[in-house]
Amino acid sequence: MIRLVIFFSVLCLASVFDVRTRIIPDWIHLLMLLASLIPPGHMHPAGLLSAIPLLAVGMICDGIGGGDIKLTAACGLVLGFTKTYTGLTLGLCFLLLFHAGKISFYKLIKKEMTVKEQAYPLVPFLLSGMAVSVLIGG
Repeated sequence: MIRLVIFFSVLCLASVFDVRTRIIPDWIHLLMLLASLIPPGHMHPAGLLSAIPLLAVGMICDGIGGGDIKLTAACGLVLGFTKTYTGLTLGLCFLLLFHAGKISFYKLIKKEMTVKEQAYPLVPFLLSGMAVSVLIGG
């Protein structure tokens, strides 16, 4: 239980940094790594693979930062592949729903969205996806 409390505390902290600065400091990833070492439980090296979809998109489209990729991989060390991949998928779905709602709102008020208004911090959505994944058992 303490492991999950620390995990979600670090993820909340990363979310605040991402919203405010769009940068996730490297020490956040280090805290997540340390959280993966807290007993009970063990580190899940296979969880690193859950970041591959973000890495691929980041390399192809240049729309995802390295901090988001590293944070997802660090989440995988704590939660394991299945829960992290489920959380990532849910988080990206939440992001799409948020974006669709924002587009609908802008169309309703007959205003065009700028490119800057379409750039979102990813970590708050990852946080919500990871929370749901842990709650449902991923």
